[in-house]
Amino acid sequence: MLMRVLYVALGIAACIALILMPASHVVAQTADGGYKIFRPDGPGPHPAMVFLPGCSGFAPSHAPKHYERVAEQFRGKRYVVVFADYIGSRGLTNCMGVTHSEAAKDLVAAAAWLKSQPSIDPARITALGWSYGGGAVLRALSDYNTEQLIFSRAIVYFPDCRNVSPWKTKVPVLMLLAGEDNVNPNTACQEAAKKSAIPDAVKIVVYPGAQHAFDMSELPPKMSYSFGTLGYHPQATASAWEEIERFLHSAR
Repeated sequence: MLMRVLYVALGIAACIALILMPASHVVAQTADGGYKIFRPDGPGPHPAMVFLPGCSGFAPSHAPKHYERVAEQFRGKRYVVVFADYIGSRGLTNCMGVTHSEAAKDLVAAAAWLKSQPSIDPARITALGWSYGGGAVLRALSDYNTEQLIFSRAIVYFPDCRNVSPWKTKVPVLMLLAGEDNVNPNTACQEAAKKSAIPDAVKIVVYPGAQHAFDMSELPPKMSYSFGTLGYHPQATASAWEEIERFLHSAR
């Protein structure tokens, strides 16, 4: 019991510390349907991605262009990418005013909007979340049934699993975890996956030596804060991208 209390306290402290980091402006949702959208050329129907960012939003000070770069990578592969800005849409600058369930609701709404678009392949909508946003993706799996979710695949980078419960939905999940993550320790995520109704639908990949935020190239290899350590790990980043490509290809 004492260890659980300490773990929750450390998790809260980590979120607060991340929020106190100086941040650049929050990316606003300004395109169709109120969303920031990256569209490939051609009429479609296209597969689509819904992005949910970490606690500092889509323009964190330590990696202000990260999400846009990843969106461009997917756009180059003919995906439509939508930013579900659960922070900026509420007039906030960080995640402290938003629960995982509220962010999950925004994810499902964005997926529903995509499904309504004639240029989108409704069978190929994927949710992709980082850190706090990754926790929201996993929370959606327990808050909604398979039909309500709309998205058919889920990918999470180093998710915050403190409020994640085992789920019964049949959506395949790819978890990309940092082996040295002391911001969002991996234990809670792995335990939730093991207890889910279909654990075989979850693929967990742990990258030894990788820190939290390992895919953010603006970061140095290791940057320590009071709440934990962040750091770019190019090998883990490349390997994770290959895992994502395999994972999405298997859905075709």
